[in-house]
Amino acid sequence: MPELPEIEAISRYLNSTIVEEIISDVNTFQHTVIRTPSKREFEDLLRETKVNNVGRIGKILFFSLDKQATSVKMYIDHGLTGRLAWYLPSQKLPAKTIFSIKFTNDKTLIYHDNRLHGAIWLFSTKTGEQSEYPAIIEHYGPDILQISLKDFVDRLMKFRGEIKGILTNKKFVAGIGNAYVDEILFEAKIHPFTKRNQISEDEFRVLYEACRKILTEAVEKIYNILITTQKLDNQQFWRQQIFKIHLKGKHPCPVCDNPISTVKAKRFTNFCRKCQSSKNRYFI
Repeated sequence: MPELPEIEAISRYLNSTIVEEIISDVNTFQHTVIRTPSKREFEDLLRETKVNNVGRIGKILFFSLDKQATSVKMYIDHGLTGRLAWYLPSQKLPAKTIFSIKFTNDKTLIYHDNRLHGAIWLFSTKTGEQSEYPAIIEHYGPDILQISLKDFVDRLMKFRGEIKGILTNKKFVAGIGNAYVDEILFEAKIHPFTKRNQISEDEFRVLYEACRKILTEAVEKIYNILITTQKLDNQQFWRQQIFKIHLKGKHPCPVCDNPISTVKAKRFTNFCRKCQSSKNRYFI
């Protein structure tokens, strides 16, 4: 599932490639993940719009467009397997392609979703009016890259439970998912199953700094790879260049050489038992 670094890097990259471009043609192939509007409205609303901006709210990518007196916004929640990609006429479309958007510069952007777990919303309003947005955004906490240390700590104190679960809770902050939280906690040397009330004030500061360091560095690395390769749907490669412990169970820890541990419940958790020692004496 794409997380904040992937979505932020993609939005920056697309801002450098399609802003001011006009959409000349739109085709939808599977309407399953398009929550609103209908297939015909989706194509008609996007056709002949100009791209003004590409941005991000948490892990949701959005496109701001306009056409005459109409403002259009498209939101994409990639889910587990949703990916954007450039398409060439010589290529075969992926089996679960949702839409293709052709620009007047002859570039064609497609969105495909192998498991159809994503969601797309398209809203239109008269220029100058308040636009609608997906209801799920209402429940998001502040963006992790825009929150201060004081606000970070103040919000943490409102949540109970294990620190990994809190960090990935969209109501706490928006943008952190299961993959990057492992990297953040490894950087902070905090065991993922540590209870929030077991963490000291100094550790809160270290954790906040680790969030910003891991995520901002990942954004820059992915953006630079995008500029070089022009491949938008290359998440596995990006993460291979970035991750130190996530999904690297049994590999040696890059700091102490101790084998990286894996715990699987609803999701995988990777950590180093030596570098991230547990404060719970009952945890094996």
